[in-house]
Amino acid sequence: MRQAAISAAILGSVALSGCSGDGFGDAVGELAQDAAEQAINEATGGEASINLGDGASLPASWPEGVPAPEFELQAAAATGSGWTAAATAPSLSVDDYVAQLEDAGFTTGSDVSVQDAARSENLTDGNYSVTASWAKEPGGDSGLLTVVVTEAGGTQ
Repeated sequence: MRQAAISAAILGSVALSGCSGDGFGDAVGELAQDAAEQAINEATGGEASINLGDGASLPASWPEGVPAPEFELQAAAATGSGWTAAATAPSLSVDDYVAQLEDAGFTTGSDVSVQDAARSENLTDGNYSVTASWAKEPGGDSGLLTVVVTEAGGTQ
């Protein structure tokens, strides 16, 4: 779980970096993606695959039994320890995604919230554990929604 948390933190930082999709931003985005992959590989001892930017897509290895988040991704990654997806989204997106998971047979194990600034829900279906976290952008209604998936009972 520690390795998945490290991967999520790195991926979230890169997603929040706001790399633009043109000119200088492309070069910065590529450097950020390469740096994130290298950092995740070093932290997890595995091979990372990262997809960044507007319209990023889930890794091909995303578990079939875990619903794909229904929001436009800013970043997604697969590592030796699990999968991560991140998007800038309104606060209701975490509720929507939790509902998707529950419809797919996941049950809530725990949830934590800090007033209206942050929220995290942990769910499992026995095969996979999913953490859906949302942190509010200061002064707004949107924020960063991050989804971390690991194998249930694993040592990630």
